[in-house]
Amino acid sequence: MNLNITKEIIMESYLISTSNKQSNSPTPWHLLVLSSKTESGLETATDNLAEFLNQNSEINLADLAYTLQVDFQAFNHRRILVCCDRQDAVYALTTRNPKRIFTSSIQETNNRSVVFMLPGLGEQYVNMALQLYQLEPTFRKHIAYCSELLKPRLGFDLRDVLYPHQEQAEQVRQTNNPAAVMSSQKLDLRRMLQRDQTPVDVNSQKLNQTYIAQPALFVIEYALAQMWIAWGIKPQALIGYSISEYVAATLAGVLSLEETLALVAKRGQLIQQLPSGAMLAVSLSEMELQPLLTEHLCLSAVNGSQLCVVAGSTESIAKLEQHLLTDGIACRQLQTTHAFHSPIMEAILEPFIQLVKSLDLKPPQIPYISNVTGTWITAMEATDPSYWGRHLCQTVRFADGIETLWQAPSQILLEVGPGQTLGSMALQHPANANVLERLVLASLPNSYNQQSDMAFSLNTLGQIWLAGVSVDWSKLYGNCYSSTLALPTYLFERQHHGRESQKEQWEKTHKEPDTNVLPSQEQESIQIVQQRQRLNLQNSYVAPRFNTEQKIANIWQKVFRVEQVGVYDNFFSLGGNSLVAIKIISQLQKIFPTDIPSIVIFTNPTVAELASVIEEQIIAETKILNPEKAGSLTSTTVSDSK
Repeated sequence: MNLNITKEIIMESYLISTSNKQSNSPTPWHLLVLSSKTESGLETATDNLAEFLNQNSEINLADLAYTLQVDFQAFNHRRILVCCDRQDAVYALTTRNPKRIFTSSIQETNNRSVVFMLPGLGEQYVNMALQLYQLEPTFRKHIAYCSELLKPRLGFDLRDVLYPHQEQAEQVRQTNNPAAVMSSQKLDLRRMLQRDQTPVDVNSQKLNQTYIAQPALFVIEYALAQMWIAWGIKPQALIGYSISEYVAATLAGVLSLEETLALVAKRGQLIQQLPSGAMLAVSLSEMELQPLLTEHLCLSAVNGSQLCVVAGSTESIAKLEQHLLTDGIACRQLQTTHAFHSPIMEAILEPFIQLVKSLDLKPPQIPYISNVTGTWITAMEATDPSYWGRHLCQTVRFADGIETLWQAPSQILLEVGPGQTLGSMALQHPANANVLERLVLASLPNSYNQQSDMAFSLNTLGQIWLAGVSVDWSKLYGNCYSSTLALPTYLFERQHHGRESQKEQWEKTHKEPDTNVLPSQEQESIQIVQQRQRLNLQNSYVAPRFNTEQKIANIWQKVFRVEQVGVYDNFFSLGGNSLVAIKIISQLQKIFPTDIPSIVIFTNPTVAELASVIEEQIIAETKILNPEKAGSLTSTTVSDSK
């Protein structure tokens, strides 16, 4: 088609649409979705959309996003972009920014089930999900409702602890700079190197007290779950970690929200009265760890084949940590005040069970994994008060639970809470080796970076759609929209359908879970090798471009046991966690002549970002020690300087 005629069609079609009622969306972030029957068609659609946006400066981006979502048929070649304004969208679409643009090619639209994974204590932080609280109505509504119910039980408004200084926190944590929001920002190296020693502020100290942390984490995760459900993403199964099994039980209908809030608040208060303790994550198997457990130490959790948690007195944990570090075994103390899931909890067992007996426990309506058994909870267990007593004191069998979940071939594991720890454990679990369609996603960005909560959540929703899940887009907006833009039909392969037919289409393809069907585990070995190269990564592969990136990528490939790591592949998406970071850092320091704190990986979670920081640090240190040599260092020579 002639470009001049094309521009006239675009302008005419857009001018017709400007008389329609426009969006009143409160968020500055928008999810653009594109699809085509062919790969080449998708590239053409991307170019056409970039040109359309470039030629129409007055377009309402929220209306455009909504139109693309509800008024176009979804084909198998798909692409998404989360953007904040027209210029941002044009630049990202034109450059095909691999950190912003995500693409997939699916065999057919399917009904992949979504599993909610609910993280436990240790991941909470002040201002978690702040931007969602400010911008997302469903999330805010449930935070407010739960906080009001908890007021008489806690003696204060939980929101004052979660969001103590909303305006100030927003300025510090959130930004509308798209380049910074969708990737890690430039860092102050001096400040970063001192970050591990930064004292915990007063608000964080308060939030970390278990009588506050437990209800706070419950409320955040429950509100996030309700947000996803309101967006049309309903869980077909659940798994909660420790205290968060109560979130799973509530979503499954075992307990009412009001009952669970009262129970969780009292549980936290009972534990608060116990002697303080500590917990240590250790990179050893359950069998290897057993000989090290003295009478003052116990196995609190089994999170993986080489990842366990030990609980005990503060002194005993400190001694164990020193012993392990001396032997070169990676370990890390957890952010906690008590020795959870240990015999220490038995002191409050009787009053806790009596409290549970007063509640109306019902059989679960959604299947979920038991921490106690590591398999699907039964109706008898869920409604037995003594089960919840065992849950309080016994080892968390999370690794067994993940193995149970990985028996399904194509489930999407969605972490619904702060942090990305559970996703990391799931990706590191050996049972996922034969899962060809594994996809593990997070609801919130890691606390170490400056990404927008809203943009991150929308990006996750887009990746769920990229995986072939049928999304009810109208639920993303509620009643905010009444019309769509009259976009020129040549732009995309289009199928008109109204809002009602879109809803019917979603309901027709969305199936309830069948817990009686167990998938086959038989897979061709060659197919497994091919698929594992880019599992869980929907960004395009970009090969290492110079020596530093290549050496870092080689280390990541060995640690994560994947054949191909690109420079924009994310540490957390590959299954990284704090103990994995320690392993990577130890190998990096054998190659590069500088001290590298583990925080660097969390704040720079791609090979490209990590390489840039390491190079800057080496050059900065060399300028002090050897100014003449510093002038000759480049990205291709830095990694050879040792």
